[in-house]
Amino acid sequence: MPFDRSGVPLEKPEGLAKALIIVAALYTVTALLLAVFAQSDIDAIRRTAETGEIAFGAGTLVSFLSLPLLIASFVVYGLWMTRMRRNREALGTKPGMGAVEWWGWFIPLASAVLVPLGARKVTGRAVSIGLLLGWWLPWLLSGMVGGAASAMTQFSVDLTTGELVRPELLDAYPSLIWASFALTLISLAFFVQFIRSATQRHLES
Repeated sequence: MPFDRSGVPLEKPEGLAKALIIVAALYTVTALLLAVFAQSDIDAIRRTAETGEIAFGAGTLVSFLSLPLLIASFVVYGLWMTRMRRNREALGTKPGMGAVEWWGWFIPLASAVLVPLGARKVTGRAVSIGLLLGWWLPWLLSGMVGGAASAMTQFSVDLTTGELVRPELLDAYPSLIWASFALTLISLAFFVQFIRSATQRHLES
């Protein structure tokens, strides 16, 4: 077991690592369900536009679960990264900007660089750059594709009248949601390896 400079043993945050993997996996399951129910959501939008009666697809209910899981992932990630940061500091290293794993997510545009850079500084050489980018780049792309899909549902309807003005935009929605899920799944596969490698090796780098 590694020790800090005063001889106190340093514990690896294995419990937080397991919790983070579980929460991230559950979020990925909601992404899968959103893709499965994507067509029913589009049908619901069409029914609402045609009849004037508000209709909800099954994906709407799933979306209510995805947000709490996303927030939980953020919190557990921050706690896990903070524990590793403290371990590295106890060994006498300076792992980058303080607490960037918390505030870095909220800086528009710059968050795309701050979060992985902060992770790189904390984990040091414990994790390869390829593993880090394998997690982060698909995650960014997944958010972009999912955002584009949501934008298409908004632009397809005249929000003032509720009339379906560009129905062709809805046709691309299911495919984009499936693409977003595929990217999320790829990101999860790398993220799990990133978590395990960083947890086990951050005290060695």
